[in-house]
Amino acid sequence: MILGWLRSYLLMLKWHALSYRSLLPFFMIIHIMMALGVVIGISLFMPPQFSGFAKYLITGTPTLILLTTGLVTVPQIVAAARLEQTFDYMWSLPVPRIVYVAGDVSVWFLIALPGVVISLVVGSIYHDFTLQVSPLIVPAFILMSIAASFVGYAFALAVPSPRIAQVGSQVLIFIIMFFSPILYPAERLPDWMVAVHKVLPMQYMADLSRGTLTDIDVNLGLAFAITGAWCVFALIISWLIITRRH
Repeated sequence: MILGWLRSYLLMLKWHALSYRSLLPFFMIIHIMMALGVVIGISLFMPPQFSGFAKYLITGTPTLILLTTGLVTVPQIVAAARLEQTFDYMWSLPVPRIVYVAGDVSVWFLIALPGVVISLVVGSIYHDFTLQVSPLIVPAFILMSIAASFVGYAFALAVPSPRIAQVGSQVLIFIIMFFSPILYPAERLPDWMVAVHKVLPMQYMADLSRGTLTDIDVNLGLAFAITGAWCVFALIISWLIITRRH
């Protein structure tokens, strides 16, 4: 059974890669532009004396890329597929539906990876900052990407109207960029927003990046646990939705 699932996963991985082949360069360029725009452009708005700004900016940018990929781009693509009724064809194939989703999530991680790497390299050079890379960075970034993509999938599938899902995902980009403690400490937010982010996954995903790339004191165990819990929760929601649809 495991070998059958693995074979199905590899087939779906190839399927998605070929399906997105015309879009791959476009999305990669967008991610690279986002990386450069954030690590260089946003720093122009901040005073040089802002203590610790480079640490948050450099480590927050990869988180921002992975979150926008999973919570914005993925719902857009899924909603478009629902409108085009592509899922009706895919669900008819003799492949477990959750494997189809897993293959899609994996491809989006690979698409976002160049932007993530460039943001770290360019950011550390531009701000003359030395990253303290931990071996945990690999599982941390993979978990962040998977969790964000599964949440995006669950959102896009759960919303009754695909068009509403597309609009909603556009709103999320503003919340992620400006009202989530990703590029700055949580203490800069109002108390009620700090409390909200104790439940949402954004801050914990950013902590995974900070804790594995710098000496910023974060609770990595809690960050892994909360991000993992959101990943499992979104996976269950997605699985329940796609298995009850015929």
